[in-house]
Amino acid sequence: MDQDSGKPQFRRKFPRRTLKKKVGVLFDGQYFICDSGEVGEGGMSILSEFALTEGRELVLSFQIPRGTFAILRGTVRSLSVKNGMATHGIAFEQIPLAFKRQIRAFVSARTTLSQI
Repeated sequence: MDQDSGKPQFRRKFPRRTLKKKVGVLFDGQYFICDSGEVGEGGMSILSEFALTEGRELVLSFQIPRGTFAILRGTVRSLSVKNGMATHGIAFEQIPLAFKRQIRAFVSARTTLSQI
């Protein structure tokens, strides 16, 4: 358990990399655009002014860097609200192997100074 919040801590199954892109979100019949925080082959974080319910499903649409446009189902696994912004941890559900490979390639790629 996390001693500060009383919530159980968890370890991610897959590494993530910062991804600052717009993401389309379909949640509870509503569609909106928000910002991404990180992405990995198991999920991603999104930042929004809306607090989404943990445990609920949603659909995310985003461009995988150096890859294709992805539309993926996910589940809200965590929620943290700070300074009026909600950060959500999203776990992908049944991600196709092609998307998984593209995300893995992005996460493991080295960034040169010219790309920063």
